[in-house]
Amino acid sequence: MPKKKQQYNNLIDHRYGLFMTKESFDLDIMYGREWLKKDNVQEINLYKVNIIETKSHSLYGQAKASDKKYFSPVRLSALIIVESNVNKNYGDEKGGIARNDTGNLIANIFIKELEEKNIDINRGDIIEYNISGQKNRYYEVENAQDVVDSSDKTRAGFEVFYKQVISVPVKEDIVPFLQETK
Repeated sequence: MPKKKQQYNNLIDHRYGLFMTKESFDLDIMYGREWLKKDNVQEINLYKVNIIETKSHSLYGQAKASDKKYFSPVRLSALIIVESNVNKNYGDEKGGIARNDTGNLIANIFIKELEEKNIDINRGDIIEYNISGQKNRYYEVENAQDVVDSSDKTRAGFEVFYKQVISVPVKEDIVPFLQETK
């Protein structure tokens, strides 16, 4: 009886061995994580929204900033990019109250670390980061990039190994728990 023709190629199985093995890939990831922790120390605190204790609107399911509750922070190693500052006006675009703050924060986090800490990052979570050592700044996760399958997040197109999270700056008075930590 003839073999049934396979309808797809498992690219991971076919690519490993051609350029590298699974063990050498894992070794590269281990080296990258060690570099991030020891040589390029950049860490963030992640505050996850506690959706059970957060009071939300009965119809829409949304919560006011003052009603949100958060879990204790989780420290994560990440490769951080803080974009250039922006000057925004609130209210009238031409003459409203000016707010000068940092740009967006982009955090690249190894998926292995997220798995080890049994945590995921979702839209609405808060990231705390102190770039200058003088002031903690807070960012709300805007894009958690839940679909990580893209070539730019792989090692030579083999396997996805990091997640990129894009966050926007928030002021301390927006998130009530930040006032309690001072």
